[in-house]
Amino acid sequence: MPTPSSRAETLSDANSGARWGGLLSLLIVAILVVPLFGSTVVTELSSLALFQVAVIGALAHAAAPGRHRVFFFGISAAWFVLITISTAVDALFGPAMLLSAILLIAALWATFANLVDARAGNIDNLMGAVFGYLLLAVAWAILFMQMERLHPGSFTIEENADLSSTMIYFSLVTLTTLGYGDILPQTRLAEIAAGLEAVVGVLYIAVMVGSIVGTYKRDDTR
Repeated sequence: MPTPSSRAETLSDANSGARWGGLLSLLIVAILVVPLFGSTVVTELSSLALFQVAVIGALAHAAAPGRHRVFFFGISAAWFVLITISTAVDALFGPAMLLSAILLIAALWATFANLVDARAGNIDNLMGAVFGYLLLAVAWAILFMQMERLHPGSFTIEENADLSSTMIYFSLVTLTTLGYGDILPQTRLAEIAAGLEAVVGVLYIAVMVGSIVGTYKRDDTR
């Protein structure tokens, strides 16, 4: 007969699975909105909002209750306002990208810490690993967008192409080491950044999948 503590752990795992599945769905939809429906103000803001909710959700899980959580949600609200206004005010784009990078790194750290500390390898943790993998791609895409904005010509992209969708695509094929060759880095900094993303992508698969498989093995020996 399951004990109260085991029932509590099962309920916690179910909630964790719903969280990772929900966050993964939000992130996938955020990536697909603009390519599917075109680049408009509505689609771009919708994609941005979904992406921010996914990042905030990953952070909220790791946030401590009380004052720390209140402070965290205050920072998140400021991020939403700043990055939304920056779509119309170019001068705010740099600060918005800096704050986005900080929160993305924090969300990635929270995601990785939760997955590494997980007591059991299961489908829920697998969804969390995929979420973290796609979040890595988006983080690098933001870095590539900033490079192209600061130094136009850092990448070979089509004229009038949507920069956000193009850089996400390039980031995905780089992270997975596909390297189709249709978009190429043209500066030393862009080349190094792309190379580092490819290395991180390989290491992520090796470390995270290895961790999940390891927890599966530990469960089987019980």
